[in-house]
Amino acid sequence: MTKTPDEIRAEIKAARDQLTDSVRGLSSEVHPSIIKQRTLQHIKETAAEKTQAVKAVFVDDAGVRWDRIGTVVLLAASVLLVQGSLRGVKRLIFH
Repeated sequence: MTKTPDEIRAEIKAARDQLTDSVRGLSSEVHPSIIKQRTLQHIKETAAEKTQAVKAVFVDDAGVRWDRIGTVVLLAASVLLVQGSLRGVKRLIFH
């Protein structure tokens, strides 16, 4: 069955329109501003998840977990104390 010129033109127009839509879709997917938006959204979601995970360590249904907060404070104080001691030892040795 042969196609009429109008049918051929209609098929070409449909193919052209489909190609145009595909190119527009592809360009919107790889456009730098779209990539930037997606990346920032991913970073925000990840940060919120991590923040919630850390918060869950220190706060539960019963309230604030002071034992865990105290442990972290003592650990930080110990690190600062050791660091200060090492600086003092370094001064004694090298001066």
